[in-house]
Amino acid sequence: MSNNELVVAQKKQAELSVDIIKKYICPKATDQEAYTFMQLCNIQGLNPFLKEAYLVKYGDEAATIITGKDTFTKRADRLPQYDGFKAGIIVTDNSNQATYREGSFSVAGEKLLGGWAEVFRKDRAQSFRNEVSLAEYERRKKDGSLMSNWRTMPATMIRKVALVQSLREAFPDEFGGMYSPEEMPVDASALPVYEAGRPPVIVNPEAGNGNARQAVAEPQKKTEIKNPDEPASEPQKKAIHAILAKAGIKDVYEKHSKISEIIGVPDNGIIESFDVLTKGQASKCIEVLSQEQAA
Repeated sequence: MSNNELVVAQKKQAELSVDIIKKYICPKATDQEAYTFMQLCNIQGLNPFLKEAYLVKYGDEAATIITGKDTFTKRADRLPQYDGFKAGIIVTDNSNQATYREGSFSVAGEKLLGGWAEVFRKDRAQSFRNEVSLAEYERRKKDGSLMSNWRTMPATMIRKVALVQSLREAFPDEFGGMYSPEEMPVDASALPVYEAGRPPVIVNPEAGNGNARQAVAEPQKKTEIKNPDEPASEPQKKAIHAILAKAGIKDVYEKHSKISEIIGVPDNGIIESFDVLTKGQASKCIEVLSQEQAA
C-alpha cells in the first residue's frame, strides 16, 4: 500500500464527527475544540482509536491535541525521502565538559542537560539537527513536582523531544501541527484510552506509584440532544452497530430485539430497522449499551 493509500484508509477508519469526539474521546471538549481535533485527524490521517492522536482536557483549561508517541517514527519510515536519524542526550561530568552521546544512557555523577537529534533526507545535502534543553521541557504538576515520566526517565523523554522536532522540520507537510506527548504540558504516562463505542478511560497517574495501567472511567455527562425527534444520524447508527458487535451481538434479529428493549417498543414489538430510530432514541441506546459494556 502506498503512503497516499494508507492515509486514505486511516481517514476512513476514524470516521470522526464532533458528536463522536465529545462522546467517545473527550466529553469535556467544546464544539470548537472537538472540531479542530477532527480537522487535524482528517488532514493528517490520524486515527485516535489506534493511539495515533489524543484530545486531552483538564477541568476548564483549553484542550490539548497530542500525537501518539510512535506515530512520528512509523510515518517517517514510510517516506521515500527519509534516510534515518541519530539521537541522544547531552550530559556533563565533574569536569563540566559537555558530552554528546547517542541513545539515552547516563551514569551516576553525570548531569543531564538536554537532548539532540539529527534527521537525514535522501534529497537534501544538509541534515536537520536540533538540540533542546531539559530545563525548558521537563513538565511539572501544579504542586511543582515532576510528572511521572519526567521523574523516572528524563533522558528518554528529552531525546524524544529533540527527535520529533527534527522530524517536523525535515518533513513539515507530513508532521505539521503534530506534537508528541513529551512536548506538551501533559503526563505522557497518563494518556486516555479510546475504544470505539465506549466512553474514554482516563488514566490516573497517581494510582500505584504512577502506574499508567491504573485507570478509572471518567463520569459521562448527559448532553442535550438537539431535535431529538429527528431521524437518527448515520454516525449514531454506526456507533450502535459497533457497540453491539463489540458485545458479540451480530445477528440482525438479536440487534433489533436489544434496541427495541431499550427504547421500549409497545406490546413487546421489534423494530424493523435502525432507520426508524430518532436522535433521542439512538442517543439513549448508545448510552445504555456503553454503560452495560463498561460494567
